Amino acid sequence: MNFDPTELVGQSLTLVRNEGTSWSFLLSGGDAIFTEEPWRVVTLQGILISSMDDQEHFGQSSPIDAEEVVTAALQGESITLATYDARTGDLGIHFSGDRVVQFLQLSSGYESWRLHLHDSEFICLGGGALAEFPRAKTT
Repeated sequence: MNFDPTELVGQSLTLVRNEGTSWSFLLSGGDAIFTEEPWRVVTLQGILISSMDDQEHFGQSSPIDAEEVVTAALQGESITLATYDARTGDLGIHFSGDRVVQFLQLSSGYESWRLHLHDSEFICLGGGALAEFPRAKTT
């Protein structure tokens, strides 16, 4: 397996998009992370936002737009470290400004996040294992 998440270092987040139950995190180098499972942004002060917070009111007059919060928090920040926990399957993308986007694997059976990294697609399987597939080349 050729999984090296540190290859993400130096990229920045260009777009966060929620399409129903699926989230896309597009990166400046053309790589991307997709998930239908929970994710969160952690700062030195604690959890800034999570996928579970999207469209919740929490006593405010308008719902929270997680896309906007993540974009504002990470705009202009570059990836300084990327980690993968082989025991849990969690993926951590560390940005300058002491912010971390954590993609969580909470199931022993269901797939979690998918990372399109260069010419490969990595899928976090149930239980935290990884599968690697070559990505189809577009012409």
